[in-house]
Amino acid sequence: MVMWNSDLNWRFIFRVCGFGLIIESLFIFISAGVAAWFDESTLPIISAGLVSLAAGLLIAIPAGYQKNAVIGKRESFITVTFVWILFATFGALPFIFSGTITFFPDAFFESSSGITTTGATIITNIDSMPKGILFWRSLMQWLGGLGIVVFSLAVFPLIGGEAAHLFDAESSGLTHDKFRPRVTQMAKRLWIFYLILTGSLTALLFAGNMSLFDAICHALTTISTGGFSTHQQSISFYNSIFIESVIIVFMTLGAVNFSLYYFLFKGRFKTFFKDEELRWFLGIIISGGLLVGVSLYFNQNAETNLNPFRNAFFQVISTFTTSGFSTGNFVQWGQVYWIIFIFFMVICGCAGSTSGGLKTVRAVVMAKNTFGQFRQLIHPRAIIPVRLNGKALSFETVQRLMAFSFLYIVVIFVSWLILTISGMPLVEALGAAVSCLGNVGPAIGTHGPSSTFVTAPTFAKWYLSFLMIVGRVEIFTALILFSPTFWKK
Repeated sequence: MVMWNSDLNWRFIFRVCGFGLIIESLFIFISAGVAAWFDESTLPIISAGLVSLAAGLLIAIPAGYQKNAVIGKRESFITVTFVWILFATFGALPFIFSGTITFFPDAFFESSSGITTTGATIITNIDSMPKGILFWRSLMQWLGGLGIVVFSLAVFPLIGGEAAHLFDAESSGLTHDKFRPRVTQMAKRLWIFYLILTGSLTALLFAGNMSLFDAICHALTTISTGGFSTHQQSISFYNSIFIESVIIVFMTLGAVNFSLYYFLFKGRFKTFFKDEELRWFLGIIISGGLLVGVSLYFNQNAETNLNPFRNAFFQVISTFTTSGFSTGNFVQWGQVYWIIFIFFMVICGCAGSTSGGLKTVRAVVMAKNTFGQFRQLIHPRAIIPVRLNGKALSFETVQRLMAFSFLYIVVIFVSWLILTISGMPLVEALGAAVSCLGNVGPAIGTHGPSSTFVTAPTFAKWYLSFLMIVGRVEIFTALILFSPTFWKK
């Protein structure tokens, strides 16, 4: 007889989910305040906030408070996945209530894209959107950037429970030594640094002749590597080398493992600058920018003949960090560039950052493990460990990373098939699958940097929204919920 798991701490799960919705409602009310500042109608956004607040209270209050509640990995996986789904669902309400997006699948797609920092959009008239809604789009990405769950950890005493498990389910990749203890304290410091980066970027963009509203919105979506803009032309609207350079720097900062910034707080500068993943990450974006820039220089077209390296570095860094901003349309550069940018969309930034994708550290471990296997064939009795930051990784760690990478590629190909069956053209389906699973934003073909996903079939929009959430919470965390074994006692 199969015994289904009845010992899950559902009170904790409901409490965190409810508390998350309460947090979301507060940010919706902030967006209503922005709408009021610009003399726009605030009732739709306030109504959306009230619905989210009421839902959060109805879920959280009956769950009560459990001081030092014991939770395991199962509760963590369920909580993290449910929080992101709820945020995407209720985040769609301001679009629906304001009438800016009237079709719920479109609103859910836009909300999922925002909260997962993907940056894909179905909106074709961004410049004419109300300021309150534009601010909400940006705020969603900022909130989703460092992680809603990590935000909750910063105020974890109000929730109760063991923070470490929840952080494990939310974070990705390898954690550094002495990073996990005092997770709540760590989360607070990361959010302080997140705020400092956001404020600094706002000031710099405002100094670069952006309006204060645009500067704030782009700061929110840059440091979160989200990519939503207040203009349909994205960053190319400004045609400013200064603005592009500043955004390049902060996109890069947002794609760095935030645990390294924690070490900066602790004064461990050597740990930051000697991190192997960070060196590989910087090496890839520099070499990738040079490769694309040189190629564009010798194969100039109407779009890139004036600034091939400027266009190349911005688009490479924007794509590799999963930001999704654009100053040019690489789809028009030629199909060979589609392959290059698909590669960037798969690998992406560092583990523990605001970026999505497979992550640089996993690519590095896969490469080292592969070369180690070649050496093992030559020296069969030799012990050749995979090393990262000078330390040998355990066999279990390497196996877990390899399994994740394999599953990541499998999900891409299965999604490619599903999207093609749903009616998307073959090339567009591949680009959309890679982009949405990696939380990149722009894809290839008709869904490139200068286009939107408005023409995608309705089923494809639902499925792509699902992919965004799966990519954001990490594949294992989301897909393990579909395993019958997970729910057995």
